[in-house]
Amino acid sequence: MKNKAIALALCGLMMFTLAACGGKNTAGSGSAKTSEDVEYDVNDYVTLGDYQNLEVEITGDYTVDQSDVDAMVDSLIANAAPCVEDPSQTVVAADSLVNVDYVGKKDGEAFDGGSASDVTIDVANNSDVSSGSGYIDGFSSGLVGARVGDTVDCNVTFPEDYSAPDLAGQPVVFTFTVNYIGRPVTRDTLTDDYVSRYFQTNTVEEFLGTVEAYVNQTAQYSRQNDINTAVMEAVINNATVEEVPRELLDLRVQEYTDQFEAAYCSDGTSLEDYLDTNYGMTLEEFTEQITETMRQNLITQLVFEAVAAKEGIELDEEGFDDYCDSMMEGNGFNSREDLYAAYGPTGDAGRSYLEKIYVCSRACEFCAESAVVTEVPAQ
Repeated sequence: MKNKAIALALCGLMMFTLAACGGKNTAGSGSAKTSEDVEYDVNDYVTLGDYQNLEVEITGDYTVDQSDVDAMVDSLIANAAPCVEDPSQTVVAADSLVNVDYVGKKDGEAFDGGSASDVTIDVANNSDVSSGSGYIDGFSSGLVGARVGDTVDCNVTFPEDYSAPDLAGQPVVFTFTVNYIGRPVTRDTLTDDYVSRYFQTNTVEEFLGTVEAYVNQTAQYSRQNDINTAVMEAVINNATVEEVPRELLDLRVQEYTDQFEAAYCSDGTSLEDYLDTNYGMTLEEFTEQITETMRQNLITQLVFEAVAAKEGIELDEEGFDDYCDSMMEGNGFNSREDLYAAYGPTGDAGRSYLEKIYVCSRACEFCAESAVVTEVPAQ
């Protein structure tokens, strides 16, 4: 957990990530020089200051009590299934939670966005049980009195100010099929069958224990992440970086620009027109912004490369594999190839870049382990 927290924090601070553009970079080629081909001696650029036994301060509430666990359980229930079928109820009442399929028709024709299935409606509040979002007036009132298995029509008129012009102020008919009437699920009414179905745990006791462990782990992750951030800032502030390798900076800027253009200008729109239309900036302003962001990212990278070099911290394949697995899980990559391609103009360059970031994360972990941490309660 500690290593993962530091690695992800470093990725957040160290790069205006190529992956943010979406998709693979199509601008690079296997023979073109990439930023990862640039050779440099980090000691020519960085003079380290203090990086061990640093005094850092973090602000937050990292304690967990029963109310935190209860809130997480409530949230999980709401997202999974806030109510379940109650076979003892067969007739829809004014306060029922009723699961339905429905089709909305205007002039006898189904209209876009007017149909849904397996939706549970809070009749009393005329709202969706899962999301809490409300329906137009009268949407669910016609369900009262219907029996499970019935199909009923409800005549409804959309409000005059409805967002869809073709429906605003128009009368429509919603045809509902009543699937079942439900009962609400709460922490007090959880059953083994429910947690087994929705959370793949065998018993309620096991489910609650898993949630409590997760909430505690999340709090410690947050604390460690705050420590990592404070340590990184302190190490960088204590170091002196007069400049960054110019060729490396130029290539990083070009690679990002190429990736950005490939992602957003594939329809033939020029980068200049895209930036003007969507961001109100010129290409020169865009380049200046990216250059400064990349420069700051490189400063962070160089400082922790210098720490790694001084302390003999090197790449270890097992740890790097775990790091890549975390990156894939956290960002939805299906393969190592996709992961590497998202972080460089070529797969090899992307892997090389991530290897550097991983080693930097280990260097930051080394600094964080000796830090003297003062916790200030959150206001």
